Amino acid sequence: MAALAAEETKGMSIAAKGSLNPQCVLAEPSLPSPAPEILDYLARHPDAQDTIDGILHWWVLDACVRKWAPKIAETVAKLVEKGFLEEKPSPDGQTFYHVSSRYLSTLQQQSTQPSTPAEIE
Repeated sequence: MAALAAEETKGMSIAAKGSLNPQCVLAEPSLPSPAPEILDYLARHPDAQDTIDGILHWWVLDACVRKWAPKIAETVAKLVEKGFLEEKPSPDGQTFYHVSSRYLSTLQQQSTQPSTPAEIE
């Protein structure tokens, strides 16, 4: 327990000094797994403070969104290309996505477990 507290203190002191960059955090193997996301958020928002629930929802989720956004866009484009999703433009210029009628009918025809799309990449 004391070792974990020392590691948490070490992580907090790294962030508090403002000398953090994501590469130095990722290169520190002794930090717990969500530490890079937490410390990266603090490097971008040095005055931040929050509860455990807030850290989970804002700091760590923020890192996940930043990490996954390009891959999600690429994957959605491939799902549209392969016919699993359809695009629907809205009047304000945004595009909405929904299951394609072709894929939905395939799912409904299967009496057992629905299949998931094959490797999209």
